[in-house]
Amino acid sequence: MSIQERLAADLKDAMRGGDKARVDVIRTTRAAMQSAQLELAKQHYDAAARTIEAEHADAPEARDAALAAISADPHVALDEPSAEAVIAKEIKRRRDAAEIYRKASREDLASAEDAEAAILEGYLPAQLSLDELRPAVAALIAELGLSGTASMGKLMPVLMERFKGRAEGRLLSQVARELLAGG
Repeated sequence: MSIQERLAADLKDAMRGGDKARVDVIRTTRAAMQSAQLELAKQHYDAAARTIEAEHADAPEARDAALAAISADPHVALDEPSAEAVIAKEIKRRRDAAEIYRKASREDLASAEDAEAAILEGYLPAQLSLDELRPAVAALIAELGLSGTASMGKLMPVLMERFKGRAEGRLLSQVARELLAGG
């Protein structure tokens, strides 16, 4: 079952169970998915339009006919990695909000944001723990021959690519900084 199907099914269950917090989180996440779908459809349309305009630059009638024939379907399906990226973005947004609330001494609002993030984490694959990341990051640092915190700029893009979807960027940065400073 895809993430979007799970969200739809869980929304129905939450509505039947009267779980207002879960309903709200799932609805906002589905809205974010729809926005991502619309953006993807726009990108597909724009790419097709650029290709047509390049091919028919000297024939305005043919160009206009080809542009009119482009399918502008706003319901382009998101693949699983894209859906996971949307959920990860929603989790990050909530964690950032919780951090801001904590700085403003609003623990009640921060805990609500944390609870929403916890609901969304259930839709992502299991994230690597700090103990699982340390040896993997240390091995990558050794493999790349990096040392010192000045190497963060070279290391982070490789880490983000290698651990995409399996570890949060903030956690990767923390582990990398710790290992580079200590090694």
